[in-house]
Amino acid sequence: MDQSNRYADLSLKEEDLIAGGQHLLVAYKLIPAPGYGFLEVAAHIAAESSTGTNVEVSTTDDFTRGVDAMVYDIDETAFGDHPVTGGGLMKVAYPVDLFDPNLLDGHFNVSHMWSLILGNNQGMGDHLGLRMLDFQVPKCMIEKFDGPSAGIADLWEVLGRPRENGGYIAGTIIKPKLGLRPEPFAKACYQFWLGGDFIKNDEPQANQPFCPMETVIPMVAETMDRVQQETGEAKLFSANATADFHAECKKRGDFILESFAKYGNEKHVAFLIDGFVTGPAGVTTARRAFPDTFLHFHRAGHGALTSYKSPMGMDPLCYMKLARLQGASGIHVGTMGYGKMEGHGNETVLAYMIERDSCMGHYFHQEWYGMKPTCPIISGGMNALRLPGFFENLGHSNLINTCGGGVFGHIDSPAAGATSLGQAYDCWNSGTDPIEYAKTHGEFARAFDSFPADAEKIYGADWREKVGSHK
Repeated sequence: MDQSNRYADLSLKEEDLIAGGQHLLVAYKLIPAPGYGFLEVAAHIAAESSTGTNVEVSTTDDFTRGVDAMVYDIDETAFGDHPVTGGGLMKVAYPVDLFDPNLLDGHFNVSHMWSLILGNNQGMGDHLGLRMLDFQVPKCMIEKFDGPSAGIADLWEVLGRPRENGGYIAGTIIKPKLGLRPEPFAKACYQFWLGGDFIKNDEPQANQPFCPMETVIPMVAETMDRVQQETGEAKLFSANATADFHAECKKRGDFILESFAKYGNEKHVAFLIDGFVTGPAGVTTARRAFPDTFLHFHRAGHGALTSYKSPMGMDPLCYMKLARLQGASGIHVGTMGYGKMEGHGNETVLAYMIERDSCMGHYFHQEWYGMKPTCPIISGGMNALRLPGFFENLGHSNLINTCGGGVFGHIDSPAAGATSLGQAYDCWNSGTDPIEYAKTHGEFARAFDSFPADAEKIYGADWREKVGSHK
């Protein structure tokens, strides 16, 4: 049934909808199935994600029609005819009244918002692809989402840095990500902390039988205290508190904080939550149970929704916005084409959108109205050689970087690998040519020897003659 007479109004102006402040706007890429018209399918999507279904129902009244989602703009050929990357553009205006405030405090919840704008409409049979590209949240809704509580400024303060523009936090993931028992794990932490700032559990590192949390976490807490005394430098640890039940998440969080508090280091802890697999409920549980602790949102699994290889799901930008709304202190933004993760250099907007108070997205300008920022975290195939180019592309270094293989694959030691990361930042920050910098900074120079394929790709086949580090 073609419902475009009810769920589409192409005379509506986007600027008027934004000025009115009573609609959440969403841009989608749509590939209709053969035999269906573009506007027909677009209207069906608006119906299914608001007040309608595939048929007229007798219970509809005038009030119901007043909260219909409306297609207000289409461009049927916006993306060409490729079966994955092709399709047309459609924009939908969702009345604010459609969204679900909490009984507890009147705040909006991301779970309900997500199910509405990217829920049942993903599985309909009259399209071959529906991908959410961008959305804009009005002020009246922004003010009623949790947003972040703690942030990177709190970590900079622990590290003894200014709360503004505190700079690069050099981090790692203990490798191998699985298979280490408590003693080797704590030893690996010690080795990295001799030269670096921040260690995170990887997404599956938690409470394996061969490395139980109740054994390894106290060891890591003791190791942090010891290395801080030896180096005179503060250190940070992001511990995995992920769970599928709120009571388990809180139990893990309490145990972690108690273990580090024994040494007065509870502020040196972040909680890693696998936010894709637990969903907004997992993130919000940690955000509300531990508001003073940095909430580290690991997006493991997100590619099932955000991969550019799929005509379905959502653009990574949408995922970033959802993470900030639900209160992530930091989230992995990928490597923007500089690491091993899918991505490209123009993904700088993923970082800008979560860290700035005002930012232009793919289709909408988003004002955050004072909501605290979410820190970009970069990881996935990064090392010291790749960092200067990444920083240059992004334009700043106010972020957390976690290199696993880039540290533990360093030819000399994890401590040297950690030091090489800090040197890579200093190289970029000082505006020095990396080849020239390497000649006087041994750990960075040895990163060339450690990752020769990257050295050749980034700095040329004659890097050995230029650096001389092999001699």
